[in-house]
Amino acid sequence: MQLRRLKVTASLFAALLLSTFVTALRAQQPPENVAVVSIAPIDRLLKDTSYLLRAANFPEMGGLVTIMSTQYTQGMDRSKPIGALVSMNGPEPSPILFLPMNDREAFFGGLAGLGIEPDDLGDGMFEMAVPNGQILYAKDNAGWMFIAQAESALAGLPADPSALLGKLPANYDLAVRLNASAIPDELKQQALDQIRIGYERSMAVQQGQTEEELAAAKEMGEASIAQFEKLFNETDQLIFGWNVSADEQRTYIDTGIKFNEGSELAEQIAAAAKTTSKYKEFALPGASAKFRFTSEIAESDREVTKNSFRNSVSQVESQLDSTDLPDEAKELIVDLISGLTAIIEKTIDEGKFDGAGSVSVADDTLRIMLGGDVADGNALAAEFKKAAAKLPDDPNVPKFEFDYETYNGVTLHRVSGPLNIADPAAKRVFGDQLVVIIGTGPKNYIVALDPSGDALVKAAIDKMAATSEVPASPFEGVVALADILRFAQSVSPNSILDNVVNTISEYAGKDKVQLNTDLIERGATYRLSIDEGVLRSVGAAAKGGGGNQAGF
Repeated sequence: MQLRRLKVTASLFAALLLSTFVTALRAQQPPENVAVVSIAPIDRLLKDTSYLLRAANFPEMGGLVTIMSTQYTQGMDRSKPIGALVSMNGPEPSPILFLPMNDREAFFGGLAGLGIEPDDLGDGMFEMAVPNGQILYAKDNAGWMFIAQAESALAGLPADPSALLGKLPANYDLAVRLNASAIPDELKQQALDQIRIGYERSMAVQQGQTEEELAAAKEMGEASIAQFEKLFNETDQLIFGWNVSADEQRTYIDTGIKFNEGSELAEQIAAAAKTTSKYKEFALPGASAKFRFTSEIAESDREVTKNSFRNSVSQVESQLDSTDLPDEAKELIVDLISGLTAIIEKTIDEGKFDGAGSVSVADDTLRIMLGGDVADGNALAAEFKKAAAKLPDDPNVPKFEFDYETYNGVTLHRVSGPLNIADPAAKRVFGDQLVVIIGTGPKNYIVALDPSGDALVKAAIDKMAATSEVPASPFEGVVALADILRFAQSVSPNSILDNVVNTISEYAGKDKVQLNTDLIERGATYRLSIDEGVLRSVGAAAKGGGGNQAGF
């Protein structure tokens, strides 16, 4: 299965579920948990929040947060987590908040500052009218204060609700776990119906399409809805977590999905866990940004993937029609796209995407390199040759040198020509001369933008030849922001950017934004991580260049 598609559909599924929860929080008796919310112990949460605000160059906000939290958490046990349970009663969810208590009277005293004065109903039960006019009920039970919208929801409470949070408080400052398998089928069907309605509305406004194009779009839509239905029915859990790590000098956000045991999606994940890649080391030396992708495409997903790709191509061609390019140029581009589409569809049929890319700004020179597997590298070269043959004989048109050298099994082609760029900043980035090296092997390709020639491409080919396939996660990407910002400053200097560069330069090795995907048992997790140096530079920019302060 294509993991990129899994990520997108999982995110949409989660959004639909959360929307359902938000719009239906008036509940009665909850028999089953469908969601758990975890908030780290207050002392740890305040420490992490204070660090984050200092790292972002807003230390004064940390003091304000501490003062406010102290006021409204009086009487609470600051060493234990806070949580909430969302349970189901028929189609409606019911939230129950639980707070760790040391001193109930002190806690109620803090609420008085918000204009909340609980009425004692006896037996540890209290009724509270909150400022928006809503009535809430609270139950003091075994060192925990439970709060719900209905008194009946506070019957049969657990002695230690924190046990229901599992490892979430230890792993995250804030987390939500959705137990999708506990959501009633009728709610899943409602979500599916909404997706179908949206699809049918989009089809109704389509104009200028042939019957064949409409039939293809309908087929793709039905296949996509079927995928959503499978996702709804086979998902066990979804997890969203945010954490701050002062020791690692970064903050990160995790999203994860786990499928039902024995489901088709779980089996696809198990198969994907065995995936290997030959592009783990494929990157420009000293790359400032790099990424790698590897994913198996299940046979059942290949037609959907091709249809989705065809739809994207159709949109590009439609946009092309609206440009003022000469008809000859449009025809050339459409023919090239058509040929490349056929090669990509063959690659999809082979069931795997594997490739990588990187960007370097070393020596204040922009270099870009991409590479990956393809069903037929020779056919790829043939398509470029066919397109080049149709180009006019004009000094301003790039020149192609096909098959100028074969290096370690890869045939090299060169595209070069003058760049007539008026904008001074863009001219400093790209220079006066375009030099692109294209390498095509029997089952792979390399494309590099490098004004210095093909030495780096040949080095990459050597590295690929010497590297065996190794186990690999579906995706990993990293951007070293300090290098990018320094390059941007050299291209287009300004005072604010200068302060940002000075700030991030003080955090060598802690200037990265990373996105990684890992496969787990029956599922996958995705982590977006932001280093402290990036946070510092954002703070410096937000304060107009006054944030280049080291330390805390």
